[in-house]
Amino acid sequence: MSIIDPPMPLALTLQSGDRRRIEVADGQRLIVGRAPDCDVRLDDQSVSRQHCALERTGEALMVTDLDSVNGTFVNECAVTTARLASGDTFRVGELRFACRGARDVSSGRHRATLGGDDSTIEAVVSRTIVPGQLGWLERADTETARTLLERAERHLTTLHAVADMLARARDVPSLAEATVEAVLDVTGADRGALLTRRGDGVEVDMAAALAPGGADEDFTVSRTLVTDVIATGVSIFAHDASADARFREGASVIAQRVRSVMCVPLRTTDAILGALYVDSLSGPGRFTDADLELVAAVGNQAGIALHRVRLMGDLERLFLDTVRAIAATVDAKDGYTHRHSERVGAFARRIGAALGLSADEQQAAELSALLHDVGKIAVPDSILNKPGRLDSGEFDAIRQHPALGAKILSNIRSPAAAEVVLGVKYHHERWDGKGYPEGLAGEAIPRLGRLLCVADFLDALTSSRSYREPLSMDEAVRLVEEGAGTHFDPRIVEVVTALHARGELAIDADAS
Repeated sequence: MSIIDPPMPLALTLQSGDRRRIEVADGQRLIVGRAPDCDVRLDDQSVSRQHCALERTGEALMVTDLDSVNGTFVNECAVTTARLASGDTFRVGELRFACRGARDVSSGRHRATLGGDDSTIEAVVSRTIVPGQLGWLERADTETARTLLERAERHLTTLHAVADMLARARDVPSLAEATVEAVLDVTGADRGALLTRRGDGVEVDMAAALAPGGADEDFTVSRTLVTDVIATGVSIFAHDASADARFREGASVIAQRVRSVMCVPLRTTDAILGALYVDSLSGPGRFTDADLELVAAVGNQAGIALHRVRLMGDLERLFLDTVRAIAATVDAKDGYTHRHSERVGAFARRIGAALGLSADEQQAAELSALLHDVGKIAVPDSILNKPGRLDSGEFDAIRQHPALGAKILSNIRSPAAAEVVLGVKYHHERWDGKGYPEGLAGEAIPRLGRLLCVADFLDALTSSRSYREPLSMDEAVRLVEEGAGTHFDPRIVEVVTALHARGELAIDADAS
């Protein structure tokens, strides 16, 4: 089978608990949530009653958040609407799913399973390998200086390339697949897999599995071998697994005619996070002690990178939760705008995606939308919640909130925050220059400000207020179109019109 298979339907597998699997048929739309009448019911308090929708058209699987309380995430980025791809992670509240091809149970291009063998496997070589020490160099009495130099160069070059590659990984699936690819390339192994530890026990989840050209598509990884490596932290190498009497009880190894096996722990300074496994179907002697030490060194690097990626995910979730808490505080201060900021964020992300913004730019748009009214913290409640018409002084106070918000957020010393601040500061500027706080016009207004101006206007019109009923989306879009070239950027208006025509603009304005 070719290493690159044609696109296939996707399935979602819960990464904990009952390992539930969700498959969506072509043309099917499933509602995911906690309510009994949902198509996919998830009995978890972090999941909203109607949390999100999954819809498949051909090979495309789309997820749409239904204004859930705790959010819907793809690769730990909050999304309103997103397309899922094999290797993505998909989170509903606190429940995380792995997105894979419908035939896969791993993020790689091939299917791998853990064997059910419960026997004790004794390896030909079992060794605790200390990072940075080249044991094979000390034992190579008979090798020439040139051979040793070439091997050392290969070892160090590989570790440098792997370190550079892992430093760029932003999520577990991409990190896992990149690690396995690198090890297969340098060892010439036939198949490989990376498995991550589940909690503090020895149970593992398949994170990536690859079998380059010529190898069977499906293969089994010895559960006994993997759990032993994780439990002991000892790297294992078998010269000829199928012939060695000490492997006879390992059914998953023998049944596949595996001739050589290496399995090493994924280490951090004080923990073992999983295991890296490779095997060979050719004759014995495919691997050497030097290969084992090289793979173990890669395992050390991958373990540290895995720890970093998980920490980044935790920090990003904490950051997003903090931003949402701030947005909820601002919206609660203004009695007329319950969940206004979240809905503006949903509009901003949807419009940004249609404009062709990158994933990072879409996230910046959503964050800016969530925080666009943060300056209202400094506006007195008596003005924000005044039931009647504002006088000129009160209106001037309201007009200060974009600049106040930008000033508050400027205390965040991060390059990523600078883009967010632009949207907050300029979301009330107008295309014709009659907006505030600076009266900028046309493309002099930062793009994020122009985008949020439209998103803010759409939610204001389509949400309930104490003094009026919400307008329909048809009416709101018509008013946006009337403002093209005066109030709004004409290009953004075109995108909004196209989204509405396809039925992809509306969100639930009254979701609680």
